[in-house]
Parts: sequence; structure tokens; C-alpha cells
Amino acid sequence: MNDKYFFCYSTNLQIFLKNKGFSYICCAYHAKTMRKFWQFKHNKALQAALDEYREQGIELKRT
Repeated sequence: MNDKYFFCYSTNLQIFLKNKGFSYICCAYHAKTMRKFWQFKHNKALQAALDEYREQGIELKRT
């Protein structure tokens, strides 16, 4: 994993991060898969939001 950047391939996650106040650096398509992605600067605040998103998913699976 690249520690400097986080590449997000999930529209739902990208919206979650946007609602948390994060801005992506760029939006593009992967050259081989043509899947859309958003590139974010990876830092402690972003990691905390990613952890929160993961925890919410785990909680939803429990219900």
C-alpha cells in the first residue's frame, strides 16, 4: 500500500469522505480496468475516517 496516497474505488466511500470534509486530489480511470477512482492524501485524519466507515459496515452486517 502506498502510505502517501489512498486510492478510493468506491463511490459510497468517496461520498462518505466528502461528507466528512475531505477533498480528493484527482479523479481518474484506472488505465487497465477503466474503473473510476478518487485519490486522497493519506494521513491520520483520513485513516480515522476510513476506520469509522469500516466499523459502520461491520455494524450494519450485524443487524
